[in-house]
Amino acid sequence: MVTVAGIGCRKGVSADAVIAAIRVAENAFGMAAECLASAPLKAGEAGLVEAAQSLSLPLKIIPQARLDAVASKTLTQSRASLDHSGSPSVSEAAALAAAGKNGRLVAPRLVAGNVTVAMATTDGALAENGCAIEEGEKE
Repeated sequence: MVTVAGIGCRKGVSADAVIAAIRVAENAFGMAAECLASAPLKAGEAGLVEAAQSLSLPLKIIPQARLDAVASKTLTQSRASLDHSGSPSVSEAAALAAAGKNGRLVAPRLVAGNVTVAMATTDGALAENGCAIEEGEKE
């Protein structure tokens, strides 16, 4: 089983805040993240990138088309997220998309300060890129 933590965050969030939110989600859901995932608009977010490096976890930036493809499967519908990213829940959509076609959300996203974390699992194995899917793989 692979566990992916989808991350949504406010601009300028610190790595410490991202790490703290991931730890809260891991404790709440009783599982450890093996891969982090987020949306293209978060690709340059220094706190997110630094958090992934500090945790020694791969960070998968999910193409918008893949986020759009799983949007109907999110459990949370955030107007703010939809307005800013085009996704009803960046964290949930990113987790689902990174987990691959058999991915499922463990629960609705968890909000910790300026960070949202959603955990998704799949029965697949980790690919070379550290997530359940290979770069460019179709769902």
